[in-house]
This record gives sequence, structure tokens and C-alpha cells, in this order.
Amino acid sequence: MTEIKESMQIKQIINEDIARARTNRQKYYLRDLLDEVKSSRKVDKSKKAITYVKRDRDRFSILCDEVKFYFTNMKIGVDDLERQRKAIIGYPEEVAYYKDRIEEYLKSNNLLKEEYPAWYSNLPSAIFHELFGLAGIVEWYEAKTDTLRFSSTAMIIGENIFFMLDGVMTPMPQKISADRRDQLRRALLSKDHRVRLDNDVPDIEMFSGERIKIFNENVTRENSDCIIFRKFPVRDYSFEQQIALGTYPKGILNFFKAMSKLGFNMAFTGAVRTSKTTQLSTWLSYEDQTKIGVIIETRAEIPFKEILPTAPILPLLIDNDEKLEQVRASIMRSDADWICCAEARTGVMFEIALKGASVGTRRCKFTGHFNTPFDFPYEFAKEIVRVYGGNVNDEAINVAKAYTVNLHFINYPNNIANKRLEGIYIFEYRADTYEIYIHTICKYDVLTDSWSFNYKITEDMERIGKEENYEAFKEMCLELKMLAEKYPMDEDVAKAIKPFYSRSGGDK
Repeated sequence: MTEIKESMQIKQIINEDIARARTNRQKYYLRDLLDEVKSSRKVDKSKKAITYVKRDRDRFSILCDEVKFYFTNMKIGVDDLERQRKAIIGYPEEVAYYKDRIEEYLKSNNLLKEEYPAWYSNLPSAIFHELFGLAGIVEWYEAKTDTLRFSSTAMIIGENIFFMLDGVMTPMPQKISADRRDQLRRALLSKDHRVRLDNDVPDIEMFSGERIKIFNENVTRENSDCIIFRKFPVRDYSFEQQIALGTYPKGILNFFKAMSKLGFNMAFTGAVRTSKTTQLSTWLSYEDQTKIGVIIETRAEIPFKEILPTAPILPLLIDNDEKLEQVRASIMRSDADWICCAEARTGVMFEIALKGASVGTRRCKFTGHFNTPFDFPYEFAKEIVRVYGGNVNDEAINVAKAYTVNLHFINYPNNIANKRLEGIYIFEYRADTYEIYIHTICKYDVLTDSWSFNYKITEDMERIGKEENYEAFKEMCLELKMLAEKYPMDEDVAKAIKPFYSRSGGDK
């Protein structure tokens, strides 16, 4: 309480001096006023003593206070408040407005040469981000170095800030106060009308696409509220780029290009932060832009306007099962040539992903968190049965029939900022024995950081290839055979797997 009273007294004195300066038409510098007030042990006999602890303040923070009071004394209207909100969440026009006004103030008061923290690019930008922007994480957000450019995560935990640097969460020297965190949370939450301010763990998105997860005080320990920022470092959605990054093996380009023309229904699986959405977006970028698509997301992550700029796509952004249930039947009756279900988490989304791929629709794509690809049909089916009932084994068969290819991804153990294609798995359902087999046609070796290949083409793959693009199918087969001969897979790894949930019957 004492600190609050002291702060109020300081502001009152400053405002009085500003008013006096304006009346007398004299120049004034808020920085000098603050220095004078805060270096005094007593302000006035009629006022209580104000103690100034020098280590709690520095010239830059005092300068930020000057600019803050400058904006506070300006006439503020509804438009200004909206402009400030947009500036905080990164709208370029609003950001430029505030930086320009700050620079004008600094020039008029001969303050452009003042020092500022090293993690900012210049003084106006530093003051803007301290007052209205992203404070200490702007260095990560602007990503002006290669290390930061490929950093996927930044975290604010209490007053502490961490960046993912070369695959390691690294503490940074800058801090962020509780008041500034509260301002940042409120501004971020105000962007999306679908997110309630009293939501304890909301998911939101920055103007430029960064994903944000907030853990408010109600669900964390005291002074340990958390804001997690995630971005997609890769903006070049091409097979060539993924090969250059080491995510895909060298030599696989022609195989992937041929496969992308065949319309196999595909799953992209892996743990959190294994680039599933990036890989899905990469494969989507090779789709025919005359085809009608439906993209269902809980958060806007797939850059479809960038990768498919002229395609007729219905983008659905639905963050709860109730709304998803309401549109489920309409999605199934749509004229879509393909359906993409991004980041399936609940049985409703899983059911839509299965139905969409089971009615003859091709080019369907799906992402989900799965630890092992061999459990994919069963885990997929289990989520559906949990909501709608039924038999897990029967649903697992439906999954294996609906999806042909599964690309599974992991983080590179020596640097989790890098991703690796863990394997390519082909699902095969044999109607004569009611059995599911899973074939491994590409496998990553962690110890050697290399891939091996196995030539296996199922009857279903051949049927789809003939119907969709037989020339591309033959090219795919040729490329896979060449890879398998050049980088052969061990027999134990290449052996087809009949999962535990598949019905017993004859051996392969």
C-alpha cells in the first residue's frame, strides 16, 4: 500500500508541474521531474516522505514513464483505445503509429541518444514494446537472427522469460512485471470475441499467426502465471524446403511429388511440436487448386490463403464439440473434394475425419497426437467409440480402410528444434481374413540420422493409382523401388505388422 501511495503522490506532483509549465509556456522534461522527485527524501512538509531505492529504477524505465505520462495526458477516445489494443497484438499500421509518436516525442525533447536494453532494435521500438507491445519477448517475435528465426517457442513464467534456442529452453536476462503481464494478457484476449476474459486457459493467436496459450493466476501458483508463444519458423511449404531442413531424407523428392498426385488419404501424426501442421500444410500446397476443400480447425493454423491462394476452400474454425456436432451433417453433405481435419482432439473431430475419408472422398488429411503409428487405427477408433459407442475393433477396421498413408514425425534428439520424418506407414485391410496389416516403407534411424526404405505397394494403393493418375502411380513405384535398392531396410523392420487389435486369422 505504501508503494501505491508513493506512486500516486509522484504522479500528482508531476501533473502539477506539467500544468505549471504549460501555463508559463516553458519547456519541461518529465525525465528531469521524475529524477528530481525520486532523488528527494521529502517532497513537501505537508506530504509524507518518499523514499527512492535507486536499484529499482534506471534511466530507461524512467524514460518509459515519461512517454507513458505523455500519452496519458493526451486526449483519449474510443478510437485511441482500439488503436492501442491493435498495437499490442501486432497490427502493423497501429504499431507504426505509436512508434512514430514516440519518436516525435524523443526528438522534440532531445532524448534520441538515451540508452536502451540490448534486446531491442532501437529506442522508439524499445519504448513502444515496454509500454504497448510485447515487452521482453519482442526479440523472439521479430526474429532478426538465424537462431531466433528458427526458435519455435517463447515462454513468460511469472516475471521470467525463456526462449527456445538451438532446441533448449533458455532463460533470458529481461523481466516483465505483473502489471505488464496483465496488460499483455488482456490485449491478447481482446483480439478474439470468442475467448472470454475469465477463461483460465485460453488459446489465442497473434495477428501474424503466432499461437498463444495462457495459464492465468487461477490455475497456477502465485506469481507463476504463464504465457506460451509458439510460431511456425518454416514459411516455405515445399518438399525441397523440408529436405533442406533435414526433416525429409535426400532423394525422396520425386517419390513425394508423384505420391502427392494420387490423392491418398493421409494422416500426419507425432507428439507435440513435431511439425505436424507444417507437414500437412506442405502436402496441401501440392493439391489441385480447382478442387473444393473444407478445412476444420480449432485454431487458425493452416496458411491456406498462402499455399492455395485461388482454391475454393471453406475454412471452419470451431473450438468446441457442441458447435462441431451442429455442422457435422452439413460437412458430410457438402460438395467438398477433400476434407482436412487439423489437430483432432475429441471424438467428434475424429468421427468427422473418419466419415469424410470413408465415403469415397480422396485427398483427405488429418493431424493428431499419436505416440506410435502402429496404434493409430486403434487409438483413432477408441476416441470415436468413447463418444458414439460401438465396437473398437470394427471402427479400427474402418480407419484402416479409410486412410492409406501415415507420416509419423519426431523431434531430432540432439536438437528438438529440428524435426525428422520417423517413418512412412501404409495401412492395409484384408477383407478375406478381417485383418489389418501395417507396412513400413520408410524408417528413420536415430543413431545414424539416416533413413532406409522398403518396397511395398498394396492392392488398394494400386487401385487408387489407376483411378487417379496411373502415370504418377508408376513413377511413385519406380522411385520407391530405387530408394529401397539404394537404402535397403532391415528385414525385421520391413516385416508387416498385424496389430494386437486386428482379428485373428491366417498369417501373412
